[in-house]
Amino acid sequence: MPSERFNYIGAYTSWLMDSYDLGAVVITASILGKLFFPTLGLLGAVLPIVFTVITRPLGGFLFGYLADLRGRKFAFILTVLGYAASIGITAFLPTYFQVGIIAAVALSVLRLIQGIFIGGDVSSSFTIAMESVTNKRGLMAGILQSGTLAGFVIVDLLFTSLAKEPWFLSYGWRLIFGIGMIPAILALIIRAYAVEPKIYVEAKKENPFKGLRPIFQTLLVMIGFWVAIYAGPQYLSVFFGSVLHLSPAYFGSLLVIMNAIGIPAMILSGFLSDYIGRKTIAVLGSIVGIAIGIPFYILGRSDVASILAFGFGVNIASAISPVYLAERFRTFSRATGVGFAYNGAFIIAGFTQIYIALLSKAIGAFEAPAIVLGAGFLLAIGGLLAGPETLRIGMRN
Repeated sequence: MPSERFNYIGAYTSWLMDSYDLGAVVITASILGKLFFPTLGLLGAVLPIVFTVITRPLGGFLFGYLADLRGRKFAFILTVLGYAASIGITAFLPTYFQVGIIAAVALSVLRLIQGIFIGGDVSSSFTIAMESVTNKRGLMAGILQSGTLAGFVIVDLLFTSLAKEPWFLSYGWRLIFGIGMIPAILALIIRAYAVEPKIYVEAKKENPFKGLRPIFQTLLVMIGFWVAIYAGPQYLSVFFGSVLHLSPAYFGSLLVIMNAIGIPAMILSGFLSDYIGRKTIAVLGSIVGIAIGIPFYILGRSDVASILAFGFGVNIASAISPVYLAERFRTFSRATGVGFAYNGAFIIAGFTQIYIALLSKAIGAFEAPAIVLGAGFLLAIGGLLAGPETLRIGMRN
């Protein structure tokens, strides 16, 4: 029977699917750059990632507003259909060498559309999950956010396996995107059993815009988190493939390790936030991320021990994002606030890897990601210190 427990399960499955899609683009970035933007070099390798994230603010706002007005479940189902179609079509695109610039345009458009639906999915999935949890909300948020890394691990393992095949550059990469439709089907089935959270049903419905006062402070936090993430874990495939020139099979195995160790880091972070606070663990996690991430890039590390430390350290701070954002907004505006704060950050953070590519020409390919990563965590700390400790506030109707 439909129940609120399916809300959380559906949200987790959906978030895993979202991350699978993003992970597919991230880990194949160097390859997609060569196949669709062969004349742009390092910039071509980061464009597919950038196009995927820059439209997320629009999706977060539109579907968040829809979820506040029409209900969480309605938006919840609509978004999964959109991103499932987008990732599936990507598997069948012709390359630049087959149809020229049309291929680059087609990939770019699909990634822009994908970003809208993924951005929208955050607003509904984060909100419905956190509104359906009454105990240990921080822990459950950490588990939910770790679904991002679980999706990355799945796609990294698939990539590492397929990259060994001689036909990988011809059509093996297409399998990664085609298989991405399977989790979406599962997410859609689970969502069919979801219900509107009790807190939403009982809440007084007001204009969502009236409850967006915390938006600028939460945006600053999320800009910082996302700059650090896109200069950190989401940049490593480009760093390993285009800077260190490691083989896809080898750096794919390193990414599996990095993302796998990040899962317990996020769960631990969420667990601790139920005792010491969301704000406190996020600030401490940001400091750890700076201390580990900057030396990693400066030294050009690619050994397993360094990858383990990097994957654990840089994932602590952002693990509290679902619960922190949900507790910052009132119920009648929560989906709009969560969706836009989480995704609106990409208005600036979405170009992080372009910042790195351009900065690399001025100061070097090792120093640029280190500086940008550190700047991201510092922004997050500033935003967190400007806001309250939400553990003491909880979910407000």
